Amino acid sequence: MGVIERQASIKASDAAVFTYLSDVNNHAQWAGHQLEVTPKSAGPIEVGSAFETVGHQFGEQPGTVTITELVPNSKIVYESDGKVGHFRHGFVIKDNGDGTSLVTKTMEMIEVKSLPLKDLRPIVSSFIAPKGLDGDLQRIKEKLETQ
Repeated sequence: MGVIERQASIKASDAAVFTYLSDVNNHAQWAGHQLEVTPKSAGPIEVGSAFETVGHQFGEQPGTVTITELVPNSKIVYESDGKVGHFRHGFVIKDNGDGTSLVTKTMEMIEVKSLPLKDLRPIVSSFIAPKGLDGDLQRIKEKLETQ
C-alpha cells in the first residue's frame, strides 16, 4: 500500500498548527478513538522523542510513537509501532498567506503484523484510512479554530 494523503485548510498560522501537532500529547484530543499518550522521557519534543500509547480500537492496542522528523512550522513525521503493525504518519503545513494553513496528513503502512488487518488491507487503504484521516483533520481544524 502506498501513502494515503488528505488535506484541510485551517484558520490558524503555520506556527500554531505546528506547535499543536508536534506535541504528541495532543494526539488524544484529535484521535478518532480513545487514546492514552505517555512521554517516555522528559524534555522538549524533538527527533527521537518517544511516547508510549494505548489505543482502544478493536480492543487495547499498546504501542510506541517516535518522532522521526521535525521541520519547524512545516513538517512533522512520526512512526508508531505495536502489535498491529508499524505505521508512518506525517503532517506537512503550508502557510496560505491569508491567516490560514494548508495541512496535509499522510499515513503509510510500513509493516502489517495483524492477520485481520493483512486480510482487510485493500479495504483499509481504499476506504477506512482516508475516512479516518479526514476525521482527524476535521477534529484538528475544530480544535485549532476554536482556541
